[in-house]
Amino acid sequence: MPESPEEHIGARIASYRKLAGYTQRELAEAAFISLGWVRKVERGERVPSHGFLTAAARTLHVSVEELTGQPYRGESRSDQRVHAPIPGIRAAVRHYDLPADWYPQPKPLRDLERDVRTAGDYRAAARYSRLGQMLPKLLEELTAAVHLSAEQERRRAAGLLASAYYMAHSLTMRLGYPDLIGQLEDRMQWAADLSGDPLMRALAGWTRSYSFDAFGDYSGGLKVLASAREELESDDSVRNVDQVVMVGSLHLRESSLAAFAEDADATAHHLEKATYWAKKMPRGTDELHYHMTFGPSNVGVHEVAAAVELKRPDEAVRVAKKLNFPADMARTRQGHHYVAVARAYLSLDNKDKALKYLQDARRVAPEQTKYHPIARETARVLTHKYRRTTEELRSISSWLGVKS
Repeated sequence: MPESPEEHIGARIASYRKLAGYTQRELAEAAFISLGWVRKVERGERVPSHGFLTAAARTLHVSVEELTGQPYRGESRSDQRVHAPIPGIRAAVRHYDLPADWYPQPKPLRDLERDVRTAGDYRAAARYSRLGQMLPKLLEELTAAVHLSAEQERRRAAGLLASAYYMAHSLTMRLGYPDLIGQLEDRMQWAADLSGDPLMRALAGWTRSYSFDAFGDYSGGLKVLASAREELESDDSVRNVDQVVMVGSLHLRESSLAAFAEDADATAHHLEKATYWAKKMPRGTDELHYHMTFGPSNVGVHEVAAAVELKRPDEAVRVAKKLNFPADMARTRQGHHYVAVARAYLSLDNKDKALKYLQDARRVAPEQTKYHPIARETARVLTHKYRRTTEELRSISSWLGVKS
């Protein structure tokens, strides 16, 4: 079994394929993926798409993280710091339903609400070390507040706890802890139901779709998203910006899963619906509500990402050239976008542009980019394809933990 996180994704796929007794052709046929892509990915000549990874993982009976080599723990102090909160988050997840007399008295809800806002700012800025430092204690205190508060305050505390679970889910997903991701989705649904807030329940559905996505169960994930959206979506019931942002964000998430499934028609349908809702944003720009960034720019970000997944790099580059981010656009969104554009340019054999966008991703969201498996693989393929590497490529590859 592969052990080294320094192995490229294709080498890990090849190792697991051989352990499972498949030839390259047999894997391609069983996973319904192109034989040419299997060969190129295993040789380190192509960056695998999300759909490719989930199909290979499902066929080989492993997780996507086992193919990507996550979590990337590294040896630096910063690497250790970003992973350090995981045991505390696990403990808070275990403690969610202990008897009320087990919990110490938490801080007042107004103070916890302020802490949740601060944690939300860290998440949107992709400051994962800072976010992680807050989460274990914040989760424990909010859990105590849910169990120790009277009815009205309990609902408010439950909404805050659902937000904290969402942020913990974001962190563990980026770092690559699939078992914890699923537990956090369950806890978030529990807290959202307790809150009685339909928008928080919708956010829980949005979040839950990631476990379906990770196993290539796109139809199941799309059903979860559609159920969450249908509770909110109609011209009669969507009356305020919070609701517009949530409905639009659900459509964008549906467009992503449809693109992973290589369903171009469904992808286009959900992007069209998202565009419709983006036009209803009162200020005509992207806004952040209920942890979701939504508006015209994020629709464009998803159009680029979908084009990359559907193997349309020219279209991805064309859309990307028209995008202008508002000054307060969440750095998580910007960072993901720049990695997608780097992939598009790499597919077009434009190494200079691919490198530029990797550098842009590092500039706006360094911690997100450093632990992003596709950012790593893009840098690795660049070094593989272009043996005469520049100092800039060597620098970012070294920073990502990619060896030439």
